[in-house]
Parts: sequence; C-alpha cells; structure tokens
Amino acid sequence: MTRAWLPRRFEWLLPPVGVLALVGCLLLGLWGDMHQTLLSYLFAFVFFTGLSVGSLAVAMIQPLTGGAWGYYIRPQVLAALRTLPLMALLVIPILFGMHELYVWTHADALAHDEVLRQQTWWLTPTFFVIRTIGYFVLWLLVGFLFARGLRRNARMSVIAAPGAIVYALTTLMAAFDWISSLTPHWHSDTFGMLVATGWMLGAAALAVLCAACSPYEEDRHPPHLLHDLGTLLCMFVLGWSYLAFMQYLTIWVADLPAENAWYIPRTLTTWRWSAWFLVAFEFAIPFAVLLSRRAKRNRVAMGAVAGMLLAANLVDAFWLVVPGFRPGGFSLRWTDLLAVLGIGALWVCIYLCGLRVTRVPAVRPDADGPVPVVRPRVERADG
Repeated sequence: MTRAWLPRRFEWLLPPVGVLALVGCLLLGLWGDMHQTLLSYLFAFVFFTGLSVGSLAVAMIQPLTGGAWGYYIRPQVLAALRTLPLMALLVIPILFGMHELYVWTHADALAHDEVLRQQTWWLTPTFFVIRTIGYFVLWLLVGFLFARGLRRNARMSVIAAPGAIVYALTTLMAAFDWISSLTPHWHSDTFGMLVATGWMLGAAALAVLCAACSPYEEDRHPPHLLHDLGTLLCMFVLGWSYLAFMQYLTIWVADLPAENAWYIPRTLTTWRWSAWFLVAFEFAIPFAVLLSRRAKRNRVAMGAVAGMLLAANLVDAFWLVVPGFRPGGFSLRWTDLLAVLGIGALWVCIYLCGLRVTRVPAVRPDADGPVPVVRPRVERADG
C-alpha cells in the first residue's frame, strides 16, 4: 500500500488559498504602497520561476553527461516543468506594473538622466514585454521538445545541447531585465550567470528533497545514486558561491560609486544578516556536509541538505530584489508573505499533480545507466 504526498481533499485546497493570498496582496497594494507590493510579487515570481526553469536545465544535464541519477529525479524534474505555463500567466502583473517597478519607464527620469538615456536601446517598455514573452515561449518550446523526446525514446542529447544554450542565453537576459534593471545604474558581468546557477541549484535541491523524502514504500534509494546527486548539489553550491564571491570581490576592489550602490544597502545595514545567512546556509554548511561520503549516501542527510538549500534559495531571491528599496534595513511586509503563499500554493498544486501523473523510471540499486522499464505510481483512491 502506498500513500500520497497530500490527501486529495487538502491538495485541492491549494488553488483557492493561492488565489485568496494573491487577492489579499493586491488589496494591500491598492490601500498602501503598490511599489512595495510589486517588489514582493517580483521576488516570489523570480523564486518560483527559477524552480521551473532551473528544472529544465537540470533535466538537460543528464543526457549530456550520462548516469542513472537523472532517472532517479526525473519525475520531480518533469513535474516542475509542468508549472511553466502557470509562471507564464503570473508574469502578467509584472508587465502591467512595470511603471511602478522600473525607473527607466518614467519619461521624467529619462529626461534628467544621461545614463538611462544611453540604455534606451534595450530598456524600453515595449521591448521589455516582447523579450519577456520570448523567454517563456522558448522555455515552453524546449520543455515540450524535451518531454516529447522522452516519450518517443529519442536521442536526448540532440535536444539537450541546444536547449542548454537557450537556457544560458535567456536566463542571462531575464536576470538583467527582471532584477538588475531595478537599479539600472548598476551592472555586473557575473550577475546573469549567478542567477542562472542559483536557479539550477534551487531546482536540483527541490528534486533531491522530494526524491529523498518520497513517501512511496516501493521506491528505492540506491546509495550510489544519492551519492551522485550529492556531488551534483555540491557542484552547484560551489558554482554559485564562486560567482557570488567574485562579483563582490570585483566590485569591492574597483570601489566605483555606481557599482557600490547595489551592495551598500545589502552590506551596511541590517540586510547584511541576510548575506551572512546565505553564506552559512547556501555555502558553508551544505558544502561541509556534502564533503562527507557517508552523508551523501544517507537519505535523511541528503533531504536535510536539500531542504536547507531550497530555503536559502528563497532568501537569495528576496535578497536580490528587495533590499535596494528598503534602505532602512531588513524588514518583512505582509505582502512578502502573501506573495510567496499565493504563488507557492498554485505552483505546489500543479507540481503535485505532475508528480501523480509522471511515470517513474525503475532504477535498480546496481544500475549505472538508463533503465527503460517504467511503472506508474499508485496511490489510494480516497486520497
């Protein structure tokens, strides 16, 4: 007998909870500060979009590198891909609210700022909308081709190789458009790669967490596959940490006012504790644990590390978007919580439905490569 992640009657409560939370977020914005409300919405949107799009990148790594670990987390990765249409719909409030979010949409700001005028070849409202739509069209297209290739047992490297290039280019531009252009005077050549790596880290952490904590009794947890996934997480942790440190070091050494403007509110106010939180929980502790071969072969330890990284990834999205517009120091608003709850409830509902319908590759404990046998997941009819 198997059991589901959530009873059906509770799972179907998620959509109304999500809608009510988003409506509450909107009402707070109408009665208060719409700019801060849209910032809350943007950071939640960036986090959950990262889980969806990052899962696409994680899915494409396995056909290019090989190994059975990709089959072990494939149900979780494919379930996350099913949320991409939802995120494509949830980007609409950002497009309608860009005038509140981005200073470069204001004609009076352009008239008095030469730096902004020099960026109008890229930062224009119409082109911003076109690019954002293009990102989601490309992501949905690559996700569709990948899923169809799996169903037809196609040679997945043919799809994964160009798909990885599409992921790299689109996430670099999306990171600049959605996050970096909030402070258009600040630029970093590393920022796009940092966001792209963070998205892959968050997606991999979610997949490992759900796989390691799977409630299905017939599922196996081969130690060597857990070890491979631990190595994958360690790679993402080191990549993200290296890029974050090099960006900070380069800006600190250059000591230019335009570049320091992004770090000053994040390091010279109480926001610095968020930075130290990320240093501890998105680098130091996970890295120390993942150095242990025994920990990487332990399902409980892997689940704990993956959960830690997922929580830190949420804080990272918050730290990237919000501090520049709350210069007084760290602060949480109700809209922050409602935005995460609203988008998160809708996202999790689709994710759980995706897990239910995804067919699971049967990975034997001694399997080192593809195992074509699949079996459907079974759950109780009463939820």
